[in-house]
Amino acid sequence: MSTRASENFNEIMRFVRFITSCVGFDVYDPNFHFSAVTITVVALISMYFIFTILTIAKEFHGNWMFMIQASAMSGSVVQACAKIYMGVSSVETVSKLYVQLNQNYTHFEKEEDARYSMALLRSCHKLRRFLVLVGISYMVGALGMIIVAVLASILTGKLYLIMHFHLPGIDVNTEWGAWATQALHCVCIILGGLGLYTGDMIIIVYLMQSFVYADILQLKVDHLNALSENQDSTEKQLEASAQLINIAKWHQTYTRFIDQCNDMFSVLVSVQVTTSAVCIVITIFSLLTSDWIGGYCYFCVLVPNMYLYCILGTILENCSEKFMYEMYNISFYNLNPSQQRFVLFMLAKSQQPGAILLLGVMPLSVSSALQVTKSIYSITMMMARFLQK
Repeated sequence: MSTRASENFNEIMRFVRFITSCVGFDVYDPNFHFSAVTITVVALISMYFIFTILTIAKEFHGNWMFMIQASAMSGSVVQACAKIYMGVSSVETVSKLYVQLNQNYTHFEKEEDARYSMALLRSCHKLRRFLVLVGISYMVGALGMIIVAVLASILTGKLYLIMHFHLPGIDVNTEWGAWATQALHCVCIILGGLGLYTGDMIIIVYLMQSFVYADILQLKVDHLNALSENQDSTEKQLEASAQLINIAKWHQTYTRFIDQCNDMFSVLVSVQVTTSAVCIVITIFSLLTSDWIGGYCYFCVLVPNMYLYCILGTILENCSEKFMYEMYNISFYNLNPSQQRFVLFMLAKSQQPGAILLLGVMPLSVSSALQVTKSIYSITMMMARFLQK
């Protein structure tokens, strides 16, 4: 592993772009266009909706619960559609921010103060660890759904489908038809998990950069405080004033970054949290009313899926609050009157910390996820009482 922060970041981004290329959505490329892989993924999504509707129409008579059960995985497909829309519609913004982040790493790692490089390396370590954890959760969930269903079918001699839809014209009650359906389900699960992970990577890479912005600000403030302790000459006063302006520009850069992230991700995070919550309820219903054995693994994917963006929102909130606190850490009484007025202006601007909005009304945070969890619990209890009657 390289000791240079920019090389660490580029290694991470090479992995990210490799995964995004596997599903045909390397939106970090400003010249992105649909490829054969992209069209295949879109075709599979369309196929899922068509086959699910046809299967519900075939099985609905006399089994109304099947319609609810078959909708359990629809939320994840809706999330995939939202991520595709976000990526394709924001190619220019995604690529520009990517260039901006690269410039941050290459610029600040050249600072004489070694703490800048240490802060950037810490950010890379956090980003790498977060991406690995999310990737493992998707891998375990996808492979778990496949392995559990296949093993259960082999050991019991009874067919346990991975997903709910059937192939038109193929009888799942025959051995060939059952395994052909399972094979297609496997392809959909693997590509689906990879596609969802690709969409999550984009928001993870960008929102985790809030650590970089907050840590760099702290170091800039420390430098300002060191300069403000000795302003006995005009040259030193100008140097302190220049550093103060530098801090204000960095705060403006961070604010614009958060605004751009909010414009890109607000719809996506709203779709992900709401659909994950709905799918959790439907999955619990399916587990109580059917023998969908893969639903247990799918449930284990849905819960972290709902909390993922909320955790990122909380990280962003904490970093925005750190911006405000660092403004208060400026040695106010060591500054001259004009510099103090400038600090008061920055303090006023920092009172409204940046945040991603969920459904356009509430900040994206773990506390919001807990409120959603309470609603899921209430609905689940009502559903359990209904099924007991």
